[in-house]
Amino acid sequence: MRNGTGEILTRLRDAGPLSRAELARQTRISSAGVTKITAQLHAAGLVGEYALQGHSVGRPPVSLSLNPDAYRVLAIHLGAGQAQVALFDLMLNGGPVRSAGFDLSDPIESIIDVAVRLSNEVMQEASSANLKILGVGVGVPGSVDDTKRINIHSVLAGWKNVAFAQAFESLLGLPVVIEHNATAIAMAEARYGDGREAESILHLFLGQGLGAGFAQTGPGERCSPVEIGHVAVNPGGPSCRCGGHGCLERYFSEQPLRQLVGDPDIARPDLVAAAMRTDDWPTIYEYLLQALSTTVTLLGPERVVLGGDLNTAPDAFLNDLRRDLAPRVMPQQRERLKIGRTSLPGPAGASGAACVALESFFYSGGPAFAQPMSQLAPQT
Repeated sequence: MRNGTGEILTRLRDAGPLSRAELARQTRISSAGVTKITAQLHAAGLVGEYALQGHSVGRPPVSLSLNPDAYRVLAIHLGAGQAQVALFDLMLNGGPVRSAGFDLSDPIESIIDVAVRLSNEVMQEASSANLKILGVGVGVPGSVDDTKRINIHSVLAGWKNVAFAQAFESLLGLPVVIEHNATAIAMAEARYGDGREAESILHLFLGQGLGAGFAQTGPGERCSPVEIGHVAVNPGGPSCRCGGHGCLERYFSEQPLRQLVGDPDIARPDLVAAAMRTDDWPTIYEYLLQALSTTVTLLGPERVVLGGDLNTAPDAFLNDLRRDLAPRVMPQQRERLKIGRTSLPGPAGASGAACVALESFFYSGGPAFAQPMSQLAPQT
């Protein structure tokens, strides 16, 4: 939930630069309220004032623009065997990504240590450049609790009730929020990617497993994980690590696709293209369509975004999906449904984690603004 400060910051992010009058109309905050809040934001160096050109009578109107360099957030993405860490500004522009591998069977403490080591390296560089960090966003596999602090269960990693937020806060000295990785990426697509034109996004992510996240930015704003990989597409089929049988992930994820192709060393970006050339591809593709059409029918996203190894799938795969998915969903959904690749630059997992941090610590107008505005002024 955003307060008045958060509403103004969000409008300036999405539609800025804007005048104070325009902000009052769009946010429905009183003119006096907008003037007070923007004065505080300007004094803190969070927004700049610019006189509009071409105005010849009286005092020229002033527009306000967000200063994206005022702060950074630290993003940590814990994927399937790899940690990625980077800093992002207030418009989700990221710096160099540091990464390191780990084994999912490693102790949680060891995996956290890997991410902390990378984070300290990134923060040391930020300190030398006088960059101020608001907080940390962490993308994790599996569901998280309502407080966004505990990784409740990751079927892929085997983690249960891991208090990642508390662990990272104690080691990094910054506030931390966590989110299911595919959901975080869906949020980033909706806030900063091509999905800004849609009110709801389904992000489908193929990697070691198969996951999805849903983000709705229109009325009734919400975000949630979607366990599409554990939809039973072949009841009575092979057992899955989730405890079910015949789940989509048993057919459409990295390891089963490698087995289908018969080449254990094939590069992951080439995996879908190679699978499409096999005799069993029509069956696997049908399983995907079955689960995806059910998901789209139930959630009603306006846009399906392909990420992970699906982002490098050949155009033929994308064209087939556009042709074959529409007839399987409701008529009113067909008219607005669009399917495309991710529009986020760089590693999408890190972008998603950064988006979660920005929403929690900046654009909500919440924790970061609990202290006096004078204390929020960027370091010089």
